[in-house]
Amino acid sequence: MILWHFERLERVFRSLANLTVREREISTYIVNGLTCKEIGRLLAISHRTVEAHRARLMRKLGAKNTAELVSKIIVLD
Repeated sequence: MILWHFERLERVFRSLANLTVREREISTYIVNGLTCKEIGRLLAISHRTVEAHRARLMRKLGAKNTAELVSKIIVLD
């Protein structure tokens, strides 16, 4: 049995366009496996701020957990 799934490309590009510069920056660190504390140290911001950006990323991309978030970020790049 074969199952096909089609999705409009505009939808993916719209998701990418909705991300702020900081969210895109943080998403690259998340994909590379860094924790919120490590990202906070690198960017000289609070880890709580990083957690807030991560939460917004998850909401915008419709991810339920970090693994799903990473897979959706990789698809957007």
